[in-house]
Amino acid sequence: MKNYLLVTLSSVLALASNAIQAVPDIQHWVTPNGARVYFVEAAEIPIIDVRVSFAAGGARDEAKPGLAKLVSRLLTEGAGELNANLFSERLAQTGAIFATGARRDMAWLSLRSLSEKQYSEPALALLQSALSSPRFDQDAFDRGQANALVAIRREQQSPAAIANKAFYLAVYGDHPYAAPLTGTEDSVTAISRENVVAFHRRYYVANNASVAIVGAVSRAEAEG
Repeated sequence: MKNYLLVTLSSVLALASNAIQAVPDIQHWVTPNGARVYFVEAAEIPIIDVRVSFAAGGARDEAKPGLAKLVSRLLTEGAGELNANLFSERLAQTGAIFATGARRDMAWLSLRSLSEKQYSEPALALLQSALSSPRFDQDAFDRGQANALVAIRREQQSPAAIANKAFYLAVYGDHPYAAPLTGTEDSVTAISRENVVAFHRRYYVANNASVAIVGAVSRAEAEG
């Protein structure tokens, strides 16, 4: 986990600016609800980058390979009172960029926004909503599941993807790492909306989270 966060923070720093020449002062604290925070103040550039990572990757799919990947894809498909379309519209209004992803160990949601409060505050509110109260509406779930199946069928035509899956199977055998991160047609078809909700409820919790923050924001603001 610690090594992953160092890589994550390095990536966020690289994205934030090539102008940061000195070794950054990485501040660290743990929130009252158990989330680990890594913070670098970079006032030179009027942006803020946030990445929230969870120990919620494909190794926790258990009998349903592809579940972690599907959950991460659905985080921004509506949250709180906003369905997928309204969430997308609100995000566009902020000018922020969201990205989600999942690997075998980790899943994450990242945000890049202008640091001016008129942009960053609504963007951060959307980030919090996506993490804490994603809707997982049935239509969004069906769409995400269908897209996942399309991706799997494309992988079946890719020599590189086939070789990658064979490599993990040969190296890890019965270990959860051996299962394909995107799942199989059978495993993804078997995933239900209830599986998605349960996975999110179990793993997307504060004491399972690490947060990297870099940008033109003070520590007091970051802690707030």
